[in-house]
Amino acid sequence: MKKHLKLMACAAMAAMCTGAFAKDESDGVWLPIGLSIIAPPVQLPSPSHTVFGGMVNLGYGQMTDVAIFDVGLINNVTRSMVGLEVGPVNLADSCYGAQVGAFNQADSLYGVQVGVVNFTGDLHGLQLGVLNFSSSGGALIFPIINFGF
Repeated sequence: MKKHLKLMACAAMAAMCTGAFAKDESDGVWLPIGLSIIAPPVQLPSPSHTVFGGMVNLGYGQMTDVAIFDVGLINNVTRSMVGLEVGPVNLADSCYGAQVGAFNQADSLYGVQVGVVNFTGDLHGLQLGVLNFSSSGGALIFPIINFGF
């Protein structure tokens, strides 16, 4: 029962967060899954598409937008990440949700970063890690915990 409630909560969060994606004629197709074997040349779909579901990166994966989850060794979302990004290295232009890994970087963070080293330009949430860096919205450099709203 708890598992079903968690799935329903995740689906509801993703449905509410779809406004974080700027959709226009230049955007690619929205797809439910993505897979990157090594890097964008060996990746389906191409990096210009939006994955509304899950992205799995066995090496380096890059997408324009990802909603719900992005999991792999090196995750790079060049515009909006909405949901959970998990891996040793997580990169996003805008993150609405959580990044969990050894190194997390988001130009704008609306949520949580949990890792060894966390970087953000604009902090609206919480950073938990050995070193936390924020250009605005929190302390510039702070160990263990940093927050800004």
